[in-house]
Amino acid sequence: MSVPQITLDQTVDNSRMHNIDALQQAARFLDRCLIKDNTAPTLLEQLNIGNQQNTTTASGLSDHDYPILNGLPPSLANKTQMKTVNRVPMPAEIMEHFNHMQCHCMMGLFPEINRAWLTIDSDIYLWTFEDGGDVAYYDGLNETILSVGLIKPKHAVFQNFVKHLLVLATAVDIVVLGVTFTSDEDDAMKEIQLFSDPVFSIPTDGSLVTTIVGTNSGRLFYGSKDGCLYEITYQAESSWFGKRCKKINHSTSKLAFLVPSFAYAAMASEDSVIQIVLDDTRYILYVLTEKGSIEAYDMGDNGTSLSRIGKLTQNNIVHQAHSIVKTLDSQNFHPIVSISAVELSESARVHLVAITQSGVRLYFTTYTQSQINLPSPRPTTLALLHVRLPPGYSAGAHYRPRAIHMANYRERTVVMVSSVAEKETLWCLSSDLFPFCPSLMEATTTIDLDGPVLALAEVKYPTNILLQPTQQVPPLVVRQHSEPPRKYVILTAQGAHIMIKQRPVDLLKQLLLDTRALDTDILKAFFSIQQEEQACATSLILASLESPQNAELSEHATTAFFIFGGEPQLAPQYGGNQQFNQTQQFGTSFLPNMMSTPMGSPYQPQSQPQSPMGPSFYSSPMNQTQNFVPMPQNPQMMGGNALYDANCPFFFSPKHNGLYLYVGRILRPIWNLRCVEKMTLDAKKFYLTSAIDHENCAWILCHLESLCTFLQRNTQLTLCSGKYQPPSDKHSRSRLTQQDAQLEERQSLESLKLFVNHTTQVIGLWKILTQHQFHILMESLPPNHQQLLQNTTFKDVFLFGHEICCNLINSLINSYLGDNASVDSISAKLRDTCPSLYKAEDAACSKANEMLKSAKHVMNIDEREELLHQALGLCKNVAPNVNLPEICGQFTTLKAYQAVVDLCVTCAKKFDPEDIAVHFYKNADQNDEDAYQFYLRRMEVYKEVVAMLDHVHSTHDNTITNIAGQGQGDVTQETTGSQITRKIITEILREDDELLHIAVYDWMMNKQMNGDLISIQQPTLETFLVKASQRNPNNIHLMDILWKYYESNNNHAAAARVLNALASAEENGLMLRDRLTYLARALMCMRSDKVGYAPYLGVFLRELEDKLEVAKVQERVLDAVVILKGRHIDAEMAEQLLNGKLFEITQLYEDFADKFELWECKLAIINCAGYSDTLLIENIWSNIIQNELHKAGAYGNDKLIHILVKIKGLVKIYKGSGSCVPLDYLVLELERISAQLKADTSLVPKFFVNLDYTVEVLIAAYNNAMGSAAKDNFWTNETNENHFSEAIGAVIQAFIDTQNKYTNADKRKMIAISLDTVAGLLSLLYSKPNTDHVVNRLRQVQTRLSRM
Repeated sequence: MSVPQITLDQTVDNSRMHNIDALQQAARFLDRCLIKDNTAPTLLEQLNIGNQQNTTTASGLSDHDYPILNGLPPSLANKTQMKTVNRVPMPAEIMEHFNHMQCHCMMGLFPEINRAWLTIDSDIYLWTFEDGGDVAYYDGLNETILSVGLIKPKHAVFQNFVKHLLVLATAVDIVVLGVTFTSDEDDAMKEIQLFSDPVFSIPTDGSLVTTIVGTNSGRLFYGSKDGCLYEITYQAESSWFGKRCKKINHSTSKLAFLVPSFAYAAMASEDSVIQIVLDDTRYILYVLTEKGSIEAYDMGDNGTSLSRIGKLTQNNIVHQAHSIVKTLDSQNFHPIVSISAVELSESARVHLVAITQSGVRLYFTTYTQSQINLPSPRPTTLALLHVRLPPGYSAGAHYRPRAIHMANYRERTVVMVSSVAEKETLWCLSSDLFPFCPSLMEATTTIDLDGPVLALAEVKYPTNILLQPTQQVPPLVVRQHSEPPRKYVILTAQGAHIMIKQRPVDLLKQLLLDTRALDTDILKAFFSIQQEEQACATSLILASLESPQNAELSEHATTAFFIFGGEPQLAPQYGGNQQFNQTQQFGTSFLPNMMSTPMGSPYQPQSQPQSPMGPSFYSSPMNQTQNFVPMPQNPQMMGGNALYDANCPFFFSPKHNGLYLYVGRILRPIWNLRCVEKMTLDAKKFYLTSAIDHENCAWILCHLESLCTFLQRNTQLTLCSGKYQPPSDKHSRSRLTQQDAQLEERQSLESLKLFVNHTTQVIGLWKILTQHQFHILMESLPPNHQQLLQNTTFKDVFLFGHEICCNLINSLINSYLGDNASVDSISAKLRDTCPSLYKAEDAACSKANEMLKSAKHVMNIDEREELLHQALGLCKNVAPNVNLPEICGQFTTLKAYQAVVDLCVTCAKKFDPEDIAVHFYKNADQNDEDAYQFYLRRMEVYKEVVAMLDHVHSTHDNTITNIAGQGQGDVTQETTGSQITRKIITEILREDDELLHIAVYDWMMNKQMNGDLISIQQPTLETFLVKASQRNPNNIHLMDILWKYYESNNNHAAAARVLNALASAEENGLMLRDRLTYLARALMCMRSDKVGYAPYLGVFLRELEDKLEVAKVQERVLDAVVILKGRHIDAEMAEQLLNGKLFEITQLYEDFADKFELWECKLAIINCAGYSDTLLIENIWSNIIQNELHKAGAYGNDKLIHILVKIKGLVKIYKGSGSCVPLDYLVLELERISAQLKADTSLVPKFFVNLDYTVEVLIAAYNNAMGSAAKDNFWTNETNENHFSEAIGAVIQAFIDTQNKYTNADKRKMIAISLDTVAGLLSLLYSKPNTDHVVNRLRQVQTRLSRM
């Protein structure tokens, strides 16, 4: 599938960034809306019960607890909360059996299976109370039926088709029947079937059963006339240790079995159990007795045990209630006619509601004060928390319920049936219209019934499965879009009355249909009662209806939404109207002093608050209905300011807030829900599944799509074009106008519209995923993506989940491709469902993927080529929005290498049609961020070409096929991987894409294909090498390729400059020896073909020669320093420095030669520099000679020979330099050493003669030395005074011995000079004593000279 990869697009374009900002802006406001809904007062808060409060409270004595609204239009005052939707008479076939009744009959309801029941003597009849059909009966008993119950069976005890158990109690035994149903698509319980044979029965042992109940887990309890609570336990089969079923009396001690049952009955005082209530959310059981006692039992943490908690007698209850409300007669607090459990989802601390005959509600808890803050406390007591009086007990009221004999309570709604003067009246008290009031305010409705009520029950619908049982449900106004109206069934002798309790949206619907949205006073009153923003959210439920039969209703709701939705305003601190702040933003036109607050104990009478509408505002209730007034609201108390940002200079309109509220309520179940859950199998393997199923997705999607249609239809809500940016500085904000507020609101709604559209597509995608084995799709994702999804909420998916969605779509498409299935249908579905996540190019690339996978299995070459050609065409048409790694990988696998090149070139051109990246590459303007991004994009594209080359290059004995998409007629040939690589590179370099060439050159360098790279005849190669060398001057490999490229192209001067740069670069890792090599190569390049003799290059040639000469000196210094390693502390550092770069000649002398006393190196430096300082040079030679003198370990001739060998090497090097070899000084010093060592006097003279010094030069040097020696005491002593005479004789003798190497002319000249010198020496020696041996040697020399 084609999804633009993050790696392909390193930057987010402006439109995408704007969308992200808009989504985040909308999400921030939605968060505030969810917070507002979550801050609705809890039941505990509305009853004024604090965590630290130990006293019982009371309410209902103020007019505002049961507000009336006679001042509003009559049409609104006549609307009731309860509405009769159907009256179903009793089936005629059952009525016939009444004539046969002998002694007893009963009627009741099983709302969980939508059935009513009737017993006549020993027979029972069941029918559907919705339509009076499906009559079933059971007549298999011989005794009169006294009590009936319906329970769920325990798991794995009966067959799965047994859905319920019907429990029938007679005076003798208790019989349990199995209940099954036949179903169809519309009704899972269409037809009921009763087992003809009981599944089990158990004797009553004389206790008359009065009531039967069962838990959700299948436990069966019943109460008896003797006041005891019994449980029947049952199992699948009998065992050695117990029967299949048995009876347990929980009201007696464990030793009660020792007392006979008749004796126990005689001793017990009769207080019949009239009602058993179960709280399956906390596992608590409550029992109400005939004498008004309430007893509580704890069923344990998991509902499998039972222990008694406590008991409150009627006297205790009446005493406590009367102590709270002392002004009322205690008769109002008894008898109790009904009890109802308060589920954990409604309140954490209020657990039970008891309703008395006068309609008083008593709220109880099973927690003590010390248990309030415990995480999961178990019940330990039964205590009264609050007393709620019914309507009619305030100062101005005269109508109150009396003779209540039946009641039902759940979620702050109580339905009661009173019987006065043989007239039955239904009372409904509910706080659903006032969800955000800090006190408990209830609207009151009464309806007259046509006969005595025999049974009352609520038909409960399945709760939202996304809501955990321990979570407190939000108010009805928050849930009304997702829940149907609550249904109640009232059974009389005439039949069943089916009623619904209308939600606020139902009331609005009735008003709109009755008034056709023309009576604005009525609608205005409704919007005021519910708060404008809440009413706007309610009206959106109707306005977004799409069915044709609701078109008129939708239009009316839309009209009301815009009429009463208001307009945005400036905040007061920015010039807005303060009155708007109180009335528009928080949706109230009532004063805070009308707030009703439950009073504490003891009760003190309060004075009647004055109405702003005058005394006539309060009046007596009408005979049939008490209606409601708007809830007095204070912004701080109501949480209305949750939608107001303190930093925002505007107050948004109610229609704006209502839209956000409605969207937040649609997404509320999943907003902070983690999108996947980990499921474990066999405690070993786990898999990831979606946190919401297909049905959840469909429900959310339905609401979002309807709202999308509404927003698209009403374009006036959003901006027409552009984006409004409000002033941010304080000075500019002071000049804001009403138009700025409107523009800001429209921008916010534009963000919401974008968010709703995006969320709709994400949920639509998620719905598709849940239909395709979600856990398998998850397994195909990388482990890091799986881990990421486990920690990701749906909110995160909506805001930042674009890549997650793309990965999931990829996984879905790949699952089709993996099964060799066509992707056409799923592509079309994705395009229709989430076009912004799965675009047209994505569908095209999915089809291309399918073609490429098919091509792998096609054997016919022509068909295969056609598929490859078509796939390439599809990809090129939608480029650059393709998944290049996947597509190119498949082309590479199919050996369609040119297709990879074509596709990448096409993508690069579409990314950068103006070649901005090439301009950036050539000019290297680092400040041009946009151009840099173009360059990055194109180089990212070329990575796929490089990946293809990697694949081919690493493949041996490969074959190349015809290159798809080009029609070049390439023939299939057996070729090695290297040959294919060269062929592909040749084809690539034919493309007119310089950056592609650069990518290929870089790859060739990395693969060490230097020879192939240098042989390329492309101008782009030189550009690449030059640019690369400029960016990486220390890259030796790159610089080597560059100079070789120049040399191979006969550009010797350029090659020499690169080589010179290589040798001169610092810290590039080269050793000095390598630098010398590069300098030598550079010099060779300059001298080849006489290029260096060009006038403009002659200076450079001379520079190279000088640099090479100095570098050689540096090499000598380096060698000398290396010898000092281990003996000199700085030698190792000096070695690194000398290898690190080329030094100037002065630096070599000062920093190294002088510092380390490298005398020979000093001599070399002076010679290289042409420096002439006689004293310095003589000092250097002196140190050299002395060093060698110390090194020589022998004596006499051997020691002198060692020194002469050293001097010989140096003289040969520097003889050509007139200043570096001071001959006179050397003769004197060497002869002195010879004399000191008493060595052979001919050694030094022969040494100089062998160095090719002429006799003339040597005799002059010796004469100069003799002149200098005359002043030295060393030479004047008796031992050494004739040394120079002998030495000169040795010089002349050496000349005689080597006379053949001289010409005749030179020989005659040297003979003459030698004869004159010998004569002079002899004359000198004749005057001295003890000179005979010297004179004789000189005479012999003289004789030989004369013969020559």
